[in-house]
Amino acid sequence: MLKVFKVILLIYCAVFLSACSSNYLMTFNGENVKKDEDKGIFSFNNDTLQIDYSFADRDGKIYLRIKNNIDKPVLWDMKSSALIINGKTFSYSAEQAAFNAKVDASVSDMGASKSSIFNDTWVNGYITGSISLPKDVILIPPHAYVDGHYFDFRNDVKSIVRSSPKEKVYMYDMNGESYAVKLARFEGAESPYILRSYLSYSILDEGKAIVKTTEQKFYAAQLWQTGAVALNNIIELYNKRGDVLAVKEKKGQGAMIVGGALALTAAAAAIDPKEEQ
Repeated sequence: MLKVFKVILLIYCAVFLSACSSNYLMTFNGENVKKDEDKGIFSFNNDTLQIDYSFADRDGKIYLRIKNNIDKPVLWDMKSSALIINGKTFSYSAEQAAFNAKVDASVSDMGASKSSIFNDTWVNGYITGSISLPKDVILIPPHAYVDGHYFDFRNDVKSIVRSSPKEKVYMYDMNGESYAVKLARFEGAESPYILRSYLSYSILDEGKAIVKTTEQKFYAAQLWQTGAVALNNIIELYNKRGDVLAVKEKKGQGAMIVGGALALTAAAAAIDPKEEQ
């Protein structure tokens, strides 16, 4: 009976080590944008454009949608557009170009012997491929839109949430059960995470390009951390709100492999008949 208890305890330890995780969440507010209170989507409108933002991307990126509201073409200049994070500028235009290639080559040694100091190695062959250059300017025809996913906030979210002082509160999940959360709240300039989306665009009118700019501002209003509930049981994420960005991190991944393996190995040893001899 004691041996069975040990086996159960060791298996429980292995499962516990593999299941330990922490969830980091950031809730955004906007300063000069309209927020859909039901969906959490941010929108900005002027005489030319409608610009929508969502932070609910699974890859931790911001979703941006730009619609042309007028009867004339609009050019979005991505190279002259940027996201400013806590004062640091990041261009919407890709800084790198993807290159796919294939190498066909042969190697030959020139020299009397492998020990000769006059040995030379030659590589003969060719390389072929294609390169995808970043699109710096995008045409938006009248009453059409473009969209895309930009940047990666996951490391920022974990770092900001971890380092900010928080208080313990309780929230309710999709099943109506309470769970513990470490929470911090901020307003405007007090926030440790402030974003400015600066967009440059041109209106094409009778062969002329009229250059204009616009800027939308956001800040992290809530930072929360919990490991007491699954992400898909958090109401805001279940409803896919656009103002909440979530990152899941598994803790003790080394412990999961090493500790879990040791526990299971010990469990196997505990039920090994050789132990009784």
